[in-house]
Amino acid sequence: MSKDLGEKKEIYAEASIGEYWIVNLKTPQLQVFRDLKNGQYTTQLTLTTGTIVPQAFDDVFVQVNRLVGFPKI
Repeated sequence: MSKDLGEKKEIYAEASIGEYWIVNLKTPQLQVFRDLKNGQYTTQLTLTTGTIVPQAFDDVFVQVNRLVGFPKI
């Protein structure tokens, strides 16, 4: 997980990838990094429930519980 939050996140930011998601099945949660400024993500969201919309696909709605392994309620 530290590689995902460190090295990989930096590589994606340097490549100007506007949004980076990490699904952590141990905790379980979804971490979303957005809003690149000067090669750094300025917004971090940590979600365990709800719905998220990827910035690149504003017509797609993703249920967080389907990503992190919680049963649908």
